[in-house]
Amino acid sequence: MNIKRIIIIALFLATTYNLQPTPSYAINMNSNEYKIQFGVVDSGGGKMVDPVDNSYHLSSSIGQAAAKEFQSNGYIVKAGFQYINSRIPFSFSLSNIRVDFGSLLPNTPATGALTLKVSFGGAGQYVVTARADRPLTDNQGLEMISFTGCDGGVDTCSLSNAALWTSPTAYGFGYSMTDVNSPSNVPVDFVTGSYFRPFANRLLSEEASIIMLSDNVTADITPTPAIALTPAPVLTGVARTTTHEAIITMKTNISSIQPAGTYATVIRFLATPSF
Repeated sequence: MNIKRIIIIALFLATTYNLQPTPSYAINMNSNEYKIQFGVVDSGGGKMVDPVDNSYHLSSSIGQAAAKEFQSNGYIVKAGFQYINSRIPFSFSLSNIRVDFGSLLPNTPATGALTLKVSFGGAGQYVVTARADRPLTDNQGLEMISFTGCDGGVDTCSLSNAALWTSPTAYGFGYSMTDVNSPSNVPVDFVTGSYFRPFANRLLSEEASIIMLSDNVTADITPTPAIALTPAPVLTGVARTTTHEAIITMKTNISSIQPAGTYATVIRFLATPSF
């Protein structure tokens, strides 16, 4: 039997945001269909430090009529540069850009893992999606290892619903997610490391699947009330980690009639923050 080797190339898109102050001016704009009135537009904002001995740090909003947090029943308005100035930039990374399954044997599943990290900075929530360019395909583009259906029957998996994949005679290619943080930031259908999904297929225009998400990652640090002429109070809230991690385990299993060759595909990860 010929030896089969599979290499997966994993690409990721890291989204980062940098705020660069630029001059803005208040103007009125109108057309036949709309009218927009600008009373005040921020002309800038930024961070400053003492150029001599770094003894002070100052952040400023320039041109903002009222830079503060406003609250009322049903809404919260946070106005000014300080509310979008992030201590930690939003970033996304993978521990490696390749998973190599090595030489495959029939009815002998092979796995490989990557660690995904999301540092969300000032984002209030985020989502990470994944999609494969195509199934595992040989160099000639003729033979494929299809995406898994898991064990089948009641344990048939789908793009959004993981299922058990433990049978040595269940073939295909898929992935499982394991959380590193608490509370969990991976979809709840990944009950254990034995639960898998097939990848979304870009060739079929399938929507990328959500593999990590959190809708509440704002740091929860609440200071006690300040008392005049006393040292700064101790922070009493519970700080949440600003980096979330998860492990994606990719798995493939082949039958004895799978043609020999070198198979590969590209997995595309996309991390998107929101505020």
